[in-house]
Amino acid sequence: MGEQGGTEAPLPTSQARSTLIGIGWMLAAGLCAALLNTCFRAAMRDGLPIALVPFVRGVITMVILAPWLMRFGFSAMATRRPGAHAFRCAAGTMSFMLSLLAISMLPLANAMAIMQARPLWALPLAFLLLHEKIRRDRALAAGIGFLGVLIIAQPDAHSFLSPGVLVAMAAGIAGALVLIAFKKLSTTEPPARTVAWYAVSSIVVWGPISAWFWQTPTLFAIAMLLIGAALAVMSDFFSSWAVKRAEVGILAPIEYAQIPASAAIGFLAFGEMPPWVLIPGTMLMIGATIYLARRSSRAS
Repeated sequence: MGEQGGTEAPLPTSQARSTLIGIGWMLAAGLCAALLNTCFRAAMRDGLPIALVPFVRGVITMVILAPWLMRFGFSAMATRRPGAHAFRCAAGTMSFMLSLLAISMLPLANAMAIMQARPLWALPLAFLLLHEKIRRDRALAAGIGFLGVLIIAQPDAHSFLSPGVLVAMAAGIAGALVLIAFKKLSTTEPPARTVAWYAVSSIVVWGPISAWFWQTPTLFAIAMLLIGAALAVMSDFFSSWAVKRAEVGILAPIEYAQIPASAAIGFLAFGEMPPWVLIPGTMLMIGATIYLARRSSRAS
């Protein structure tokens, strides 16, 4: 009995503690994401060119990582998985730019709600990219979750094909690819290396574009840009730490905390009253994601 109590009991306790810490990091990442989108939206409304946002984010990221690079040298960025990093950088670039476009075209809460459907996109993506089988119950759950997206989007003959809704959906798909890339990289790559390579790609891709479309920003836009970029770096680190502590399936529903946070921020900062459809649509998305997470946990 003593042997059982000494070896078996600590394992689930340690596992539960690690999962709770991962959930905490994901909540922090979600709050940072809601705040950074607010900052970037305010900066773009003040005339900031959209291409400047990812470029400055990359520069600030490297500034924040400077002590890490000074301590370990550029050899700390050496990797045997360049393809995985390239995939994460491409997915991250698409997700970030589409998110910026979505929050500039839709009310903040609506944009965030539609973009947060990315756990539901993971099911067809796993089928297409990883050749995983889709069971009937999971397909049904994903369909119900997508119904929640449609409720929030309020499709009709005109609005369903509106650019804002389609861009937000595309941002959700790209975000699902980022989640998959994060999880794959977390098995061998430290979070700082993953974040650093994404920052380098942002500087290389958006630097020349920013120079070509340069417009001198206002002091307010600069302040919002710097704060938003710092929050983006924090969100990346928090997400990386979260997936190292807990399974993606468990963390996915936690990300929906961004929706009420974005609704509150949108009301306070921009005077946007959240539509009533946000509640039933979000509840369907949360329920479907929790069901998928539980089924995945049981299967594993």
